[in-house]
Amino acid sequence: MNAETPSRYPWKTYLFLTLAATLTSPLVIPYFQGLAAIAPNRPEMNFSTLALLGIAMLRNLILIGVAAGLGLWVARRIGLGAPYLEHWLDGGPKPAQPFSSIVVPAVFWAVVTALIAFGVDAFFHYHLGVELPAPEIHARIAVAPWRSALASFWAPWAEEVLDRLFLLSLVAWLAMKLFRVQGEGPGRTAALWLANAATAVFFGWYHISNEQMFVDPVPAIVAWRTILIIVPVGLAFGWLYWRRGLEAAILSHFAIDLVVHGARPVLEGWMS
Repeated sequence: MNAETPSRYPWKTYLFLTLAATLTSPLVIPYFQGLAAIAPNRPEMNFSTLALLGIAMLRNLILIGVAAGLGLWVARRIGLGAPYLEHWLDGGPKPAQPFSSIVVPAVFWAVVTALIAFGVDAFFHYHLGVELPAPEIHARIAVAPWRSALASFWAPWAEEVLDRLFLLSLVAWLAMKLFRVQGEGPGRTAALWLANAATAVFFGWYHISNEQMFVDPVPAIVAWRTILIIVPVGLAFGWLYWRRGLEAAILSHFAIDLVVHGARPVLEGWMS
């Protein structure tokens, strides 16, 4: 991607990303309710469904509004961002490759990392005897696939804006400032890989909270399983963001969510 700093802030892209994450946030509620219905440590449901929808949308509007605003600002200073959206919505430079060029790598890495995740879960389950559910890949949870598939329309927007556009860009920018990296070269590559690794670990860490609904405190072996499932996925998303733009990371995230939360439980149902 172009490392030059554009002169005009992409306000339309900012609004699009913020609204996309906010308006799709209610789609998470059915999955959350499905998990709460089967989890031993189910959270207290003191709000009506309508209230939950309002809370989810307000929280996303605030959190993603800040993350998208700062993320676009800092990403543009190191040549990252959402090049296709910025071109379509804000008249930014035309990307060197057509939008269709991101589809194959996005889907490829979604499938590869899904298979890695399934392999990690199988190893922990069959060889280490970890019976606890792995909700991050819809393993051993009796939640209807339609509920988790709906959530797949929200997570790619919110998590990629927060984790890649904002956090990865911020860590990379700070590393480049700290080590006085300018222009292309090994220093920039090292800073981006450092940011990608740090963001992927954070991405894995906060997914451990999913396990707390089934066991609290979460055993170390279960926490490590979650980390090993999620970190390769985060690294792939980060690499796609860095090399192909935020849109590629969002598309890949959407594809892997459909595989693990939509296709997997449906296929398992047919096989059983």
